[in-house]
Amino acid sequence: MPSTPRAETLARRFIQAWNAGQVAIVDDLAAPDLTVAYTHFPEPLHGPEAFKAMLQQTHAHFPDLSITVQDVLAADDQAVVRWSYRGTFQEGELFGVAAASQRVEVAGMTRYQMADGKVRREDGIVDNLSLMMQLQAAS
Repeated sequence: MPSTPRAETLARRFIQAWNAGQVAIVDDLAAPDLTVAYTHFPEPLHGPEAFKAMLQQTHAHFPDLSITVQDVLAADDQAVVRWSYRGTFQEGELFGVAAASQRVEVAGMTRYQMADGKVRREDGIVDNLSLMMQLQAAS
């Protein structure tokens, strides 16, 4: 599948919203009807504000979260990004484990659908089993 530069560039920019302190990227690049769904979400998130609220909650748990893009495949108005993130669990509780400055590195993949230069849909899968194991091993 040949890479489409516009879709690849947009996906590479939009995924940076997951980095701590970068939530404003959503304001610039999300379509008003944005839908975000990950396998561990009970329900999809609808709209940029819901996505930003979830990101802010994530950054409260991991205030130093940093995402690294491994690969991007893009065609037409879609892109798939393979990524990993690193961060320190510093606040709250996840999977029944209290924050105790556990350092984690977690992998995942995200598929983006775009229209008119904006992201309309983000669907992803995260290796939360690895995250749970790292949180418990470090606590």
